[in-house]
Amino acid sequence: MSMYLHFKDKTQLALAVIEKSFGALLAACDEAAARADTPADRLRARCLAYCSWGLENPGLYHLLFESGATQQAGIPYEHSPASRVFDSLVGAVRDAAQTDPTESFQLAVRLWIGQHGIVSLRLSKPGFPWPPVETLLDGVLEAVPRDRSSR
Repeated sequence: MSMYLHFKDKTQLALAVIEKSFGALLAACDEAAARADTPADRLRARCLAYCSWGLENPGLYHLLFESGATQQAGIPYEHSPASRVFDSLVGAVRDAAQTDPTESFQLAVRLWIGQHGIVSLRLSKPGFPWPPVETLLDGVLEAVPRDRSSR
């Protein structure tokens, strides 16, 4: 009950949890990327951090990506905490692949699908003999060209 002293209603509490959780995910991705040297390494580090955060925070990951909480809370995608996380992925793809904004967006969508699949399936099927996250992610990252001459 004491939490409701700080929030007007349940929706406001959910919004605060969602905002804080997306912030933590973005911080984890940014911190990992900052430790890498090349654009391709920064992209890989960002993606690994996303997967690690999701696997280490399954309840929050479910709230952010597998429930209708953000929609029910009335959070539009534009300028949302979710868009900041995705936009950082688009920027990392653009830097690593040296692609135009449209292609960077499309590649980032495919990467996000792959990352989400890695996290979601590992959480929902823990008994499956999964290869290491790094191995799976490196397969997903093969879709991203290293530079224009590699296409």
